Amino acid sequence: MSKDSRKIKEKIDFLLSFVKEQSRKDNPYIKEYLQLIVELSKKINYRLPKKAHILFCKHCFSLRTLENTKIRVNRHKKNGALQKYLSLHCKSCGKIKKINLTKQKIQKN
Repeated sequence: MSKDSRKIKEKIDFLLSFVKEQSRKDNPYIKEYLQLIVELSKKINYRLPKKAHILFCKHCFSLRTLENTKIRVNRHKKNGALQKYLSLHCKSCGKIKKINLTKQKIQKN
């Protein structure tokens, strides 16, 4: 990992924590910060952590709050196994983000 990509990852982590703090203060520039996070992650081909996917909508860059998000837990059978998904429906743009909740098999060393 090069120094530049390490610096960009640190900047992304800082911006994510900064956005969480500023969300309580109703900062009007939160969408610009979130767009900057996505642009930086695309620049170095860095996958954002799951907490970031839950934090904001990647389509309209709005923070997910209880007022603008509908949260559901969906279950259905797939290949005989029960699959659980967390469905986050953004009321601002209408897009749905699904996060898999089934337990991953942990490999023992």
